[in-house]
Amino acid sequence: MGRIADTQKFIREVQIEAKKVVWPERKETIQATLMVFVMVVIISIFLYGIDSLLGWLVQKVI
Repeated sequence: MGRIADTQKFIREVQIEAKKVVWPERKETIQATLMVFVMVVIISIFLYGIDSLLGWLVQKVI
């Protein structure tokens, strides 16, 4: 097969697979986004606390 035929075949296969995709509903998307934000905030606070603690310990050692 030539490049053009390969490209056409690839595009047809992509279209077939794209029709199989099931997108989440709006409610699911909003819930997942909120969970990501909550986890980012929690992990940020945790890392800030660890960083502050280690910084304080290093200052005490020096």
